[in-house]
Amino acid sequence: MFDLAKMKRYWTEIGKGEKANWHIAHIDDPAEFYASGAKSLSQIFHEGLAQIPKNGFVLEIGCGKGRVMRALAKARPDLRLFGLDVAPSMIEHAWKENAEISSMSFVVGDGNSLSMFPDMLFDRVYSFIVFQHLPRHITGQYIAEAGRVLKPGGRLTFQVQEQSEVQEVDPPWNNFRKIRYYTQAQATSLVLAPLVVQGTRGDGHDFFVEAVRNPEPAPA
Repeated sequence: MFDLAKMKRYWTEIGKGEKANWHIAHIDDPAEFYASGAKSLSQIFHEGLAQIPKNGFVLEIGCGKGRVMRALAKARPDLRLFGLDVAPSMIEHAWKENAEISSMSFVVGDGNSLSMFPDMLFDRVYSFIVFQHLPRHITGQYIAEAGRVLKPGGRLTFQVQEQSEVQEVDPPWNNFRKIRYYTQAQATSLVLAPLVVQGTRGDGHDFFVEAVRNPEPAPA
C-alpha cells in the first residue's frame, strides 16, 4: 500500500542533507546549481516565454529549492510564481535562498494533490524531473489536479523519461529514486478531460507533453 507519509519523509531528509543540490540536478556548487535553472527553463518552455500571459499566474509541481522558478522570475518579473513540493525542508530552503525575489511563493504539498489552490487560478502549470520518480497513480492525480487549477485555455507542460518498450515491472512503490519510464502512448494517456493534448516532443530520453484546458462552454 502506498504511503504518502513515507514519501514525504524521504524527500524531507534529502532536502536536509548536504547533497540536496546533487540529488535535484546532479550539481553540488550552489551558484552552478541555480545557474542551471535557465537551461532547464528553456527545455520546459521551448517555444519561449512570450507565450505566458502578461502578469500571469504560474505553478511548478515539485519545485524543490526553486531552481527553475528563480530563472523564470528573472526572465519574466511580471509573473506571479508558485512552487509546491512535498518536502518541508525543500520549501524552507526555497524561501530562504530566494528571499529577495518577491514574485515567488512556496508551499508544502500533501504529495498527491493541489488542494491548497482554488479552481481555475493558473495560466500555466509545469513539472520537470519529478513525475519520473513518482508512482504512476500519483502522477495521474497531479495531472488531473492541474486540469482543475488551470484557467480555461491554460496550459500544462510535464516531462517524463521515455523508453520505446513498456516497463513491465515498476520499481517498488517505496523506492522514490528509481525511474518509472513511459512510452509516448503511456505519457499522453495521462491527459484526461478537461485537458487535451496539444503537442509532444522528445529526444529519446526526456519526453514532454503539452496539454491545454478546454475553454468553458458558452452559456446556453
